[in-house]
Amino acid sequence: MLKIKLPLVSLALMSASPGLFAEELVVNGFMSVGAGVLSNSEVSVKGYDDDISFSADTVVGVQLSKQVNDSTSATTQLVSRGGEDYDTEAAWAYVAYSPDDVTTLRIGRLRTPFFYYSDFLEVGYAYNWIRPPEEVYSLDTFSSFNGIDASRQFLIGTAELFTQVYVGRLLEDFSVNGTAYEFSLQNLAGVVFGLTLGDFGYRASVHTGDGYTDLELGGTRDLDQVYGLATASGVGEKFALDGKTSHFYELAATWDNGDVSAIAEVTALEHETAMLLDEMSSLFSVAKRFDSTTVHLSYASVRSLKESDATVRNIQSMFERHDSSWILGARYDYDSSAAFKFEVQKIEEKIQAGSTSGEDGMLYSVALDLVF
Repeated sequence: MLKIKLPLVSLALMSASPGLFAEELVVNGFMSVGAGVLSNSEVSVKGYDDDISFSADTVVGVQLSKQVNDSTSATTQLVSRGGEDYDTEAAWAYVAYSPDDVTTLRIGRLRTPFFYYSDFLEVGYAYNWIRPPEEVYSLDTFSSFNGIDASRQFLIGTAELFTQVYVGRLLEDFSVNGTAYEFSLQNLAGVVFGLTLGDFGYRASVHTGDGYTDLELGGTRDLDQVYGLATASGVGEKFALDGKTSHFYELAATWDNGDVSAIAEVTALEHETAMLLDEMSSLFSVAKRFDSTTVHLSYASVRSLKESDATVRNIQSMFERHDSSWILGARYDYDSSAAFKFEVQKIEEKIQAGSTSGEDGMLYSVALDLVF
């Protein structure tokens, strides 16, 4: 992953490496306690409505690390999210082997490195927002996978390079309109490249996998009915999910001179099946530090892309979306391991579920982030 200027977070929460820990068990953790309310309950923001909520952005995590010997370590990270009724799951559970200071092999349950902040998704202290913009950071259901990865760092002159490759599989339930579906992503693989040069950082990644789910022709769930409609319209094969390949692409650029920072991240989703719409997403954010206070402004957007076939397009229009948001926020670091945050987010739903009369609304949020 690219260099992030968060020494405390890096020491407390990044993967264990030889020489970092002694042989005792090391315990670190993080916690975010948040509250928020929407001005319009018709706007779709995960976990929020027009009644104040104290659970959507509340999360706690504990990381256990053990240096087994000079080259081998074990790490487990347990995470409990308020938005999921505080069910606890293992975000990380892996064994790492480092033959030298710049090469690491890991096997077990790992973070899927889709995004710039993938390693810190639940660690609110690691970024300025209360939550990363959902327009881009929308694959949280698939944030961890079971498999193996290899990473290596390079130093060429003043440039720091990073590469990571991984393979594995993923089995998770996902929800559409409150209805659960079983989903597995097989032949999951990806590669990540990172470059840090002075105040600038760059990241690029490519990911691919074959999807399988429990769609039932004639079933009563929403996606079952879409599949049935497509079959009756003569395009059922285009909407089949099993064995269809999806690709995810990501580019990010950052700049941080210690006083002003900026990040731009662009992603693209491409699906072989018409059941899942292709998407283009982007975010742009700039922040200014004033001693212990950081003020930031961000813009994020996501847009679905439909196929050219008229029959397919008409069916896809039922779940098409085009959303954007502006986020204005402030972060106050009142301690070396604690930050208080406040945000105002303006949400604009230009197209939602095929309707061009989407809703607008404001989300007001506060949060307290800790690492320990």
